[in-house]
Amino acid sequence: MSMVFGEGMIANRFRDYSLQTKYLIFAGNVNDSSIKDETIFQKEEHAISSALKNHPEKTFVYFSSCSTLDADTLHSEYTKHKIRMESKIRETAKSFLIVRLPQVLGLSDADSSLINYYVSAISEKRHFELWSNARKNFIDIDDVHDIVGELLKRNTYNNKIVNIASSRQTSTLEVVHIIEDFLGVSASFTELPKGTTFEIDISEIKSIIIDLKINFDRDYIKKSLTKYYSHLKGAPKLLSVIVPTYNEEHGIEEFYRRTKSVLVSLAPRFSHEIIFVNDFSTDNTLEKIRGLAKFDSSVKVINFSKNFGNQIGITAGIDFSRGDIAVIIDDDLQDPPEIILNLISKWDKGYKVVYGVRPKRQGVGFLFKLIAKMYYRTISSLSDTKIPNDTGDFRLIDRVVIEALKQMKEESRYYRGMVAWVGFSQIGVEYERDKRYAGVSTFSLKKYINFALNGLTSFTEKPLYFSSLAGVFVTFISFLLAVTLIIKKIADPSFSIRGWTSLTVIILFFGGIQLLSIGILGIYISKVYREIKGRPLYIVESTENIDSGEQTLTRYN
Repeated sequence: MSMVFGEGMIANRFRDYSLQTKYLIFAGNVNDSSIKDETIFQKEEHAISSALKNHPEKTFVYFSSCSTLDADTLHSEYTKHKIRMESKIRETAKSFLIVRLPQVLGLSDADSSLINYYVSAISEKRHFELWSNARKNFIDIDDVHDIVGELLKRNTYNNKIVNIASSRQTSTLEVVHIIEDFLGVSASFTELPKGTTFEIDISEIKSIIIDLKINFDRDYIKKSLTKYYSHLKGAPKLLSVIVPTYNEEHGIEEFYRRTKSVLVSLAPRFSHEIIFVNDFSTDNTLEKIRGLAKFDSSVKVINFSKNFGNQIGITAGIDFSRGDIAVIIDDDLQDPPEIILNLISKWDKGYKVVYGVRPKRQGVGFLFKLIAKMYYRTISSLSDTKIPNDTGDFRLIDRVVIEALKQMKEESRYYRGMVAWVGFSQIGVEYERDKRYAGVSTFSLKKYINFALNGLTSFTEKPLYFSSLAGVFVTFISFLLAVTLIIKKIADPSFSIRGWTSLTVIILFFGGIQLLSIGILGIYISKVYREIKGRPLYIVESTENIDSGEQTLTRYN
């Protein structure tokens, strides 16, 4: 059951909370201050009462309005309803957080969003009335999401009412001029000497604003307009979702449903394509994704001629992707598709790579977590390329990164390291990794070992130095031992060396070091051998919904 109640912009942005079990996010349906219909108010009140009754153990997060602070609107039906709901939650919920919001910037179909109303009117060249005395407070929905996340992490805000708003008040006339400049269209309006302003105390969240590096400067509204309304000035940006898949017949349809829901919520800002790369599955995975492709033209299928491996599947997806940005994600639903919204939010701030960080992982044993933690820290300490800890392949990459990756020719691919190597501005987004939705993992112990060795040897030559260092160490110890024995023999001619057991142990020890050194050298030589053969990285047997101009049946290193 989803833990996000409500519809509209706020509910859509907080959908990454839908499957967690600690918080109940109540975005509600009463988001328009012009509403006067008592039936609508009663419907939301009933929904709140039901949610409080059915989920008493959850922290109840309610989105109220800063209009409750405006003396001029205290007697409106909308404001009285919000105040009444705040009181109900404070009296009933064991644990709650009530958030009061001003005008929220983001895509919305509702004209209750002032920015949306102005943008719509100006772009369509409709005449409207402008209350010239009004000054409004605006905050981006992504900043609301991040601030609420921090409030929930810090227990000091439990059972409180918190104002989340900007530190800047902007006149409606200035807002209209900003939109005119953005759209390149003159607005047609009549100024009326109406409207008020009121101050919003945000002292409780000042430290969070600083920690999140949110800058409410003069360009704040303009940046949000560029983010949410650029599709009015040109084609929407294209988001490619790259999905390497192998034997996931039991979970592929649920993955598609959840991923498609997220992608649809991003329209009209983004169009999308979902690229499934079938790595020669032996079950019904191919038939199922072909069925999805027939039903949905945005689903594209790349079918390999044999099993080439997960990392090569990612390579093919990157080669075929056309997006301005791409998200790489597995289809076992351990990486929640809803987190894509959080990745895009960071990309909007200028980062070219946004990778998922998973400090908590469900459905994984303690020993596996410990080994994984040790592995990531080992490779991080040995590698000249800084590879972030506790990451997987789940990440967003910008087009410039996609083009850089397409130039990389190596046959032994380790994308976590490759993406780190290309550089550009990168940042992580923490999330809790879920357990598998269905089926069992096809990643065997052998595959894990090969994957780990490939990652370790693809981005550092330091293991090769082990042989030399071990040789220097052994030579030095042997020299000391020889000198010691010679001195003892000179001092005491009757002295004799005893101990066949110790001699055998020493021989086996040095033999083990030699074999280990040869093995390490062999791994690197085998990688060179695979590279110089020049075989294609993959061969495509068939495709679905791929234009003929996009088709690349083979990819050579």
